[in-house]
Amino acid sequence: MHTELYESDPFTAKRQDLLAAFESDYRFEKGDEVYIDRARRPLKVRIIDVRVHISDGGRLTREMLALKL
Repeated sequence: MHTELYESDPFTAKRQDLLAAFESDYRFEKGDEVYIDRARRPLKVRIIDVRVHISDGGRLTREMLALKL
């Protein structure tokens, strides 16, 4: 499933910058902690929301909001 991980505004829980986009069948849940490996240093985030979208053709996509730790 195509997955997009966005940074969340800590006060309004609104989508901010795209942190990562990838394909995964893993079942992410609220509270999961994820490390994103970057060239400078790893980024640790906590998932605060998972939204699954179903398109007209039956294609599933997932959008997750995360807070930097």
